[in-house]
Amino acid sequence: MPSFLVGLFFSLAALAHQSSLSGEGSELFWTNSTIPMLIRPETGDMTADQARGIILSSIAEWNNASSAHFSVVGSSVNEIRFRSNFPYGSAVIGLTEVSFNSSGSIQRASISLNDDFSFRTRPGLYPSGQVYLGDVVTHELGHVLGLSHSEVLDSSMFYSSFTGQATLGFDDVSGIRSKYDAEDYGTISGQVKGGQDIPVLGAHVQAISLASGKTTGVITDESGVFSLRGLDPNDTYYLYVAPVKNVASLPGYFANTQKNFCPGAYVGSFFSRCGTEYDGRPQPIKLSTARSVVDVGTISISCSLRADSAYNQRKLAQTFTALPIFNYDTSNVTKGENAFVGWFRNPSMTSWSSSDIFQVNFSPIIGSRYFLKVAIVSFALGTQLEYQVDVKTPAGTVISGQNSLRYDSVTESFHPDFETLLVFDPAIPVRNNFEISVRSRRLGRTTVAQTFPDADTFSSSTHLPYLLITSLWDNSSGSLRPVVGTEQILSDNDACLDAPFTYAVARTNEKTSTSEAASANQLGAVAGCGTIGPPGGSGPSSSLPLLTLGFLITSLAATLLKSRKNFLS
Repeated sequence: MPSFLVGLFFSLAALAHQSSLSGEGSELFWTNSTIPMLIRPETGDMTADQARGIILSSIAEWNNASSAHFSVVGSSVNEIRFRSNFPYGSAVIGLTEVSFNSSGSIQRASISLNDDFSFRTRPGLYPSGQVYLGDVVTHELGHVLGLSHSEVLDSSMFYSSFTGQATLGFDDVSGIRSKYDAEDYGTISGQVKGGQDIPVLGAHVQAISLASGKTTGVITDESGVFSLRGLDPNDTYYLYVAPVKNVASLPGYFANTQKNFCPGAYVGSFFSRCGTEYDGRPQPIKLSTARSVVDVGTISISCSLRADSAYNQRKLAQTFTALPIFNYDTSNVTKGENAFVGWFRNPSMTSWSSSDIFQVNFSPIIGSRYFLKVAIVSFALGTQLEYQVDVKTPAGTVISGQNSLRYDSVTESFHPDFETLLVFDPAIPVRNNFEISVRSRRLGRTTVAQTFPDADTFSSSTHLPYLLITSLWDNSSGSLRPVVGTEQILSDNDACLDAPFTYAVARTNEKTSTSEAASANQLGAVAGCGTIGPPGGSGPSSSLPLLTLGFLITSLAATLLKSRKNFLS
């Protein structure tokens, strides 16, 4: 009987919402949407009531996300329990075992928590050997539901432990919707290729929401095909395609993933039309209740960041002259938003860079019900920057030196993205012509450690793109909503495929527990959720395949302790 054990290791690292897969590539799922779960909350780290309360909070996170529902019962083969003398070793924090049949239907599942480990009752950034119980349980419950790991940086299903993991991210919510409620939500699908029309296995496709700035992602199969399901309808999305960062934490299906397809580096880029890929304006993909499923066709991987040529010239000049990027036209209202790709090169940690300056003209707007939303998205791209924004109109300065970096005192982490709402002048429309200045400063090492999971692998201090989104919002109904058109004019990349050295890569079957355990061990100081072997080399007696997912701790925790000490001092 094949045995698969996957652990969530304690470190700082990530992967997109991805379903757990059988050896044949079938998704794992529950046929009955109500999943009975027995809680055994007895532990040496806290009272049983405290442990039960934290576990119930994690259960509520998932129960509120989809029709799949955990029902807490007094007796079940599915259980959550603490175990002393943990048979999988002292490095394993928690373990999820999932048994399934040949079609991928889950028959039973259980979570074991290492009671020799130090679980805490409150969220926060802890030193080596300690972790908030909810961070572990929420992640492991995702495995019970049939989810694997994610490279989306704020996803609870990110493969290793980080503070804030107890709360589901947009990626987790869309991931579980896609598994159990896909017909009620939107879908964006397509195919990722490189040069010579060759599909790419293991490309990470992220969708960035116009409404929230949040990100969800998925990984392409051996045909380069992806399907981002569980998306909120009546929203606009921008697609960012990049190589995966940690193949070892993916299901064995993706083990052959490659990324040496370019003369230089295969990097992330936004999905843009052929002929305009160097205009720095990604294609908006609009979903609506009337058109909730969109196939974008072919997307090319990229060997360079695709930015506007006029913008690039200004970046190289001594003085950056204002660049017009959006003129709103009431006679042809097909969109009320614009996204523009910017970048910075090696800014200082101690002083601000020179500014990128953009002109956004909404002077045709008349009426007090409208707002301009200005947002900067870079966290999901792994960009190690904070931003400062100034906004001017012909009437004067609206915003001066507003900083993007926000600190969450509960999770002890930072958020570098930016968002603000600007009020239009209803009396003098010419004042609705905005000049937006953006400058950056590189995050310090301590801040990086408290911002990005596994910063060395999943973020960059040299590849520093950002997405500036300016959009019109309407408040006439009493709640803000984006003003977006319904016209869908998409152009795929069949005629402008990049990456000349792309070659065909086939998928593999799931790895055995022994080989996957070796992969997990090879992660060294940067550990993550990976498959580990059962004690004695054999799993529980069963006629069913077994998938076991666990959470491990490594020496990287010492770095975590050091960074926390530096921060507090």
